[in-house]
Amino acid sequence: MRPIFAKAVLVFAAVLAVTPCILGCTGPAELERKLRVQPDADTYAELGTWFGDHHQYDCALDAYQSGLKLEPGSAKLYYLVGLTLYAAGHPQDALKPLGQSIYLLPEVLKPHLLLASALDQLQRHEEALSEWQAALRIDHLSIEALDGISNSLMAVGDYSAAIEALRDAPHNDTLTLDLALAYGKANMLDKASEVLTKALQRNPSSLPLTAAMVTVLVRQVHYQEAVHLAAKSARLHPTNLEAQRLYLRVLVLNGDSTLARPLARRLLTAHPHDFDFLYLSGILENQAGEYIAGRAHLEQAVALDPQHYNARYNLGMALLELKDFPEAREQLAKALELGGTEPEIRFKYATALRNLGETELAKQQLELYQKQVQSNQHRALAASKTAQGDKELATGDPQKAVADYREAVEATPEDAQIAYKLALALDRTGDTVAERTALEQAVKIDPGFALAQNQLGYIASRSGDSASAEEHFRLAVRAAPGYTQAWISLAATLGMESRFSEAQEALASALKLEPDNVQALQLRKDLTTAQEQR
Repeated sequence: MRPIFAKAVLVFAAVLAVTPCILGCTGPAELERKLRVQPDADTYAELGTWFGDHHQYDCALDAYQSGLKLEPGSAKLYYLVGLTLYAAGHPQDALKPLGQSIYLLPEVLKPHLLLASALDQLQRHEEALSEWQAALRIDHLSIEALDGISNSLMAVGDYSAAIEALRDAPHNDTLTLDLALAYGKANMLDKASEVLTKALQRNPSSLPLTAAMVTVLVRQVHYQEAVHLAAKSARLHPTNLEAQRLYLRVLVLNGDSTLARPLARRLLTAHPHDFDFLYLSGILENQAGEYIAGRAHLEQAVALDPQHYNARYNLGMALLELKDFPEAREQLAKALELGGTEPEIRFKYATALRNLGETELAKQQLELYQKQVQSNQHRALAASKTAQGDKELATGDPQKAVADYREAVEATPEDAQIAYKLALALDRTGDTVAERTALEQAVKIDPGFALAQNQLGYIASRSGDSASAEEHFRLAVRAAPGYTQAWISLAATLGMESRFSEAQEALASALKLEPDNVQALQLRKDLTTAQEQR
């Protein structure tokens, strides 16, 4: 046994030893007989696994404790202890035994996966990333590790690194959904649509893929296409409740009450306590002027989910029509408190206030309503011009794309993503000065925008300003530690300054992320050669 670890084992064994033998832990007769005749660690592991499978977690831990007394350096038993604690809902307690299992056998995949999952569950995403990366070094095609690392990266807001991690991943529905989600969070809806379209061609009946595609279509304001896809899924899965739920949601969103109302009645009759069916029925009844029925269904929906601001907003609308102004005021105020941002909520709230004689408050709400309407108009214009610019850039007309992106930037000057897209289009036209200005605007809005920082570093390096290039590359890797290209760029810049030790460190970070990266491997050879020639 390793000397340092021996002490850790003794400490853990001592902790286990103070736990009394748990009464009533009876496993399968054959295992119990084997333990009476010749107790060994493997049999205790088998018994603990049996208890774990039957959710008798205390009994499982008791069995593993007995096994560790016989074999205190067992990586397998420490892993099983961590697995049991994690399954029992104690991820914090699972960290130490999982770490000990990894210390004993660092090349085994499962402990890294489970430790990363536990760290993610504890919101310790940066530490989780290290374990996901360790798992990928063991198996670079591990679906669970790729899924985990992408979700950890998205949890810390590093969408570009999540996209990079999944770009060449194996074809798998889970990873496709992760990639589409990363594109969606990065507001690259065209890319999300492209990924999901290809996946649905391979697996057209997949409900998760269909739901994700519908979400993207809705965000792109392609409601008719969303309805068509949801209807197809509902036909393919006539008995699947989630497929019917998705179809009803999109019909209501599209304002297609002719098809939505009979479907809502049928689903609500079959599932009278389902939040969605109560909520959507209430919306449809409001639209038909059936406010008493709408109020009843929406009150039930709010009782089931008091935090759903839109249910409260629609209930407030029904109450306004029924002249119950005090209750309408309460529901609409709560909708705003819960995060409702739609201008219509403030307009209806102002209506309730005015009817209650609170004219000054009503005036304030109307002013806020008008500001929100104007802001939404600007965002809609920006979205339209950005989509147009994306198409122009894809079809090879960067000059037109620049014009579209400029209009989008003018409409929403606080959007870093659009400023970055403008910079990419300007790069295609060769206008480096304007490109740098657009990139500087992007990082001023979002200093942690790794892609923009990396591109600024590239421009600085190309102009011979290695100090500025290094600064931007360091900002890029600080914002996105999983961004391989930024590490390579930083290493190359440091190498050009003959700072070989620092360059090799940066390169090691790149190769840790992507051991087979051709550019990084070539740069390592170049750095070694340059260092030897000094």
